[in-house]
Amino acid sequence: MNSRFFLLIFFTLSFSLGYSQNIIKNGAFKGKSKKTKSFKKSSSKLLNKKGEFTAKTKSNSMIKQSLMDFNGQYRMQNFFLSPGLTFMLPNSTENEFSKRGRLGLIFEGGAYHIFEKGGNVFNYLDYGVGYKRLSGSEFNDVNNKSIFKQNYISSFFNINNIWQLSTKKFLQSSIGANFDFKFFEKDTPLPNNTDKLNFSIHLKLGYGIKFSKTLFIIPTIETPIINLKKWEQGQSTFGIFNSRYRPIILKVRFIWLKKLGKSDCPPVYTNPEDDARNERNYIQ
Repeated sequence: MNSRFFLLIFFTLSFSLGYSQNIIKNGAFKGKSKKTKSFKKSSSKLLNKKGEFTAKTKSNSMIKQSLMDFNGQYRMQNFFLSPGLTFMLPNSTENEFSKRGRLGLIFEGGAYHIFEKGGNVFNYLDYGVGYKRLSGSEFNDVNNKSIFKQNYISSFFNINNIWQLSTKKFLQSSIGANFDFKFFEKDTPLPNNTDKLNFSIHLKLGYGIKFSKTLFIIPTIETPIINLKKWEQGQSTFGIFNSRYRPIILKVRFIWLKKLGKSDCPPVYTNPEDDARNERNYIQ
């Protein structure tokens, strides 16, 4: 697959999801799913005992509409873990050299913070550190094969958009940045290679599942859209040996919600109109 074609498709999907219309009401993410359409026709809207947004349909059945509630049951921040695999996708139309991508390991850990009332276009941010290996090969013939294996300590930051599909399923699109320090490489590829310090802007797409009340599992695919260091005329691929490779990162993110403790104060959300009215009364 041509690396530029892959990036074009990836960017188009991320852009469309990132500007999808998220409606947040009474602490619930809602997408324009079939359940949402029937939800609009329902006769009453209410919160159940657990603080989740529900709808009472004509058949008198209760349908959960939220991935989580914002009524003080959970903290708006906690930790996550993301194991996965990397693959260096070679540009197959570049030169006379044969090249192949190789699988590598990646493991990340970090924290997330959900925006107030679930945010608007972007719903939460995350940041953390991790380890990853990028590996590939280039050769003219079977007897002249060169392999690179690069090991990095990485830090990252993302802002994320959620598009809810159903009660327990959703799409996630993210844009972020990663700063990578190459701490070990067995041999030095020539004539081209990555720098010891690399800084990239990346896009990420994910399909999430609410596995339990406090656990979300999100398989994701990630790739750079521009490399700021090493700068190579705005390219998003890596020049190694005589070829270029696109990093493809496949991860599974495990996000845990944490309930508020007895000593924690739940967030209090007020109506902006009430805030403005109270401020005018205070000034008077």
